[in-house]
Amino acid sequence: MAGYALVYTFGQLALKVRVTGRDKLFPGPQILASNHTSNFDPLLVGLGARREIHFLAKDSLFAASRFFAWLIHTYNAWPVRRDGGDPAAMKRCSWLLDKRQTIVLFPEGTRSRTGDLTPFKPGIGMLAITNRVPVVPVHLGGVSRSIVAYLTDRDFVKRGYRTKPKRNLGIHIAFADPVYPRDFTPDRQGYIDLTHEVEQRVRRMAAGE
Repeated sequence: MAGYALVYTFGQLALKVRVTGRDKLFPGPQILASNHTSNFDPLLVGLGARREIHFLAKDSLFAASRFFAWLIHTYNAWPVRRDGGDPAAMKRCSWLLDKRQTIVLFPEGTRSRTGDLTPFKPGIGMLAITNRVPVVPVHLGGVSRSIVAYLTDRDFVKRGYRTKPKRNLGIHIAFADPVYPRDFTPDRQGYIDLTHEVEQRVRRMAAGE
């Protein structure tokens, strides 16, 4: 896809992106569960994975303009309501997994203002267990301090959470070993336990930055 080629070139030349653990991914359906600090994160995960991905984006982005709605849909974005649960979005994720697609989810539920991880919500555990697909933990390091966050997260800039970086320190995209649903019970406690394991693996990668 031409769009991903542009993102890849931009990432390599302008953002100094470094990727580790890409070999943790495999053919077939899977969930990539990443920390979330910027509006640019879905494209970064796709850049790191070097494969077609699908992700959820808040429904208000699709109402911003026809062009922007077309643009993010081109990158395989699907709308999700932010005001509570959205069963339709979860059904869409299950449908994509059944089609053997890779989906990207951000279990924190929203962007972290500081770049520090916030607790993961158990939706990824439920989705992984009910669809019997593994979850690959992902950590995006250095994004909140990068020029891309300064350019794309203008709401955070206005509120003082993002400042223009004085130098380019680069971005590190890391993938960890998958968490398999077979190791967890198919109930609420299992959803929570799987999510907790994914979160701990992301935190360990964050601590290693």
